[in-house]
Amino acid sequence: MTKGQHRDETVVAEDKTMVAEALSAMLEQERSYYQCHDYLGVSESFSRKNTAITHDDRRQVVDWCFSFVDTLSFQRETVAIAMGLLDRFLSLPSAASAALCDHREFQLLAIGALYIAIKTNERVAVHGNFFASLSRGGYSVEDIEDAEMLLLTGLSWRLNGPTSLQVASHILSLAYEQVIVAEDTWCFLLDEVKYQTELAVRDYTLAIQRRSTIALAAIFNAIERLRRDDRLDLFIAISSIVNQFSFANASALCATRCRLHVATALAIAMNRTHPSDDSSHGSGQTFDSTLSRRTDQF
Repeated sequence: MTKGQHRDETVVAEDKTMVAEALSAMLEQERSYYQCHDYLGVSESFSRKNTAITHDDRRQVVDWCFSFVDTLSFQRETVAIAMGLLDRFLSLPSAASAALCDHREFQLLAIGALYIAIKTNERVAVHGNFFASLSRGGYSVEDIEDAEMLLLTGLSWRLNGPTSLQVASHILSLAYEQVIVAEDTWCFLLDEVKYQTELAVRDYTLAIQRRSTIALAAIFNAIERLRRDDRLDLFIAISSIVNQFSFANASALCATRCRLHVATALAIAMNRTHPSDDSSHGSGQTFDSTLSRRTDQF
């Protein structure tokens, strides 16, 4: 072994250690400050059942957010960040009682969450005036900035929770050195995992799961679509990583995989190449129309 080879192997080992430490930190984060709870299940106990926010209301908001970022050529991961902020905030008991019985408040908080996510995740900021104009007078700049501050203070300014895609990327980075896979196969795997994590953002039941559980489910589901030899090598590599960290139990992972399978099948049946590709959520659509069937204000 030459001195150069030894140095290269040392660098790789250091990189793997850094990735492993980052993954471990993400798993710790999602079990502490960055947990989500079943806040829509809690809303069922409210007296105003006929006006409580539903899974479908949330999904429509997510679709609008995807359409919004696609129109501005932003990263779709920004929507995952925004909905993570919103879901965590609504998991707080003090927040749920107000926003979950008021569609207008729910929409405003979603705008505030997206406003924050764009600021923290994109190179170009969007002014509150732009969001206000999309609401056609439904919300003022002050309303949006107040919602932003409400989210920030409610979440104690903890804005950097891991997303499912980020966790999946770290898992796959650790697996990459353990397998020999063709570049096109690896690219397909990455694209498929990204697609499935985006679908998970739309599904409330998946969205409140641990991000690492969704990441693993997306990875294992994607591996199923590879050639047999690649499937076996990757399955062994990912399984060895799972055994090294504190992931959810096998039952939770299995349930999440099944639900992701269903979500993917439905998306394919609808010819949905991206989670937001829906004729009812085209580019340029104003925000208020997203929940127009359930909102009296617009």
